Amino acid sequence: MGAVTEAVTMLKDVLRMRDDVDRLSKSVDKLANVANDIDKRLIRIETMVELAEKRSSRQPRLSSK
Repeated sequence: MGAVTEAVTMLKDVLRMRDDVDRLSKSVDKLANVANDIDKRLIRIETMVELAEKRSSRQPRLSSK
């Protein structure tokens, strides 16, 4: 009976580990989505900065008289 009890205990541990891995996988997916959202926002900000720089370089500068 000792071997059977040990085998059942090991199977329970494996099932717990699988649950942990599933939970971690879901967390990683959520983090990946957050990272993608941040990346998209950063790209938009960089684009706005680049457009602002281009517009400001085209405007004539006032002379300092």
